[in-house]
Amino acid sequence: MDLAMRGKLIDQNPNDEPANVLLDKIKAEKDQLVKEKKIKKTKSLPEIADDEKPFEIPNSWEWVRLGDLVSIKGGKRVPKGKKLVDYQAIRPYIRVTDMKGYTVSTNDLKYVTQDIYDQIKKYTISSNDIYFSIAGTIGKVGKIPDKISGALLTENAAKLTPYDANKDFLIQVLSSNIVKKQHKKILSQVAQPKLSLIKLRQTIIPLPPLSEQRRIVSKLEQLFALIG
Repeated sequence: MDLAMRGKLIDQNPNDEPANVLLDKIKAEKDQLVKEKKIKKTKSLPEIADDEKPFEIPNSWEWVRLGDLVSIKGGKRVPKGKKLVDYQAIRPYIRVTDMKGYTVSTNDLKYVTQDIYDQIKKYTISSNDIYFSIAGTIGKVGKIPDKISGALLTENAAKLTPYDANKDFLIQVLSSNIVKKQHKKILSQVAQPKLSLIKLRQTIIPLPPLSEQRRIVSKLEQLFALIG
């Protein structure tokens, strides 16, 4: 994983479209979505200083902040006085305890009733998104299975909706040591062990060209299969 994040796991392809071109495309995509009022305009993220970059990356890569690649929204707690139910009601409610193995375990899912759903229905997460836990056990990351797409999300996690970036690569980079170290440092400075959405947006990650992201994921999957 460490080699993958440094661009040393697989050979570089000089024909790959560099990551800065991908960033321009993502910016254009975001601008269009803002224009169509599908997303709100967010504050510009701070520039990445040289001393924030933990290691050298290939020339075709870029150091970016997570908020440059995904939109980030929080989940929502169950309204006071209300309780989740064990039977299949309106929608599943995904808790941090359900987040296992880069996916969501459906073995012990809880559900919301109609009255809860009416109050927190804006806080859904789909199979197009990535979850990332920000309280309790911090740093759990993964996909939403298609069969529970549209479930509601706990306030202890964030919904990350990627723009034009590989979802599987983002999951790998978010579970890597480079991200864990940043978050550990942030959490050591706060009394409450919760990662704010602002700090999550500001997380620094290495970004390869899109085609290389796919090759890295493929190679990692091969290696994990051998280890498993």
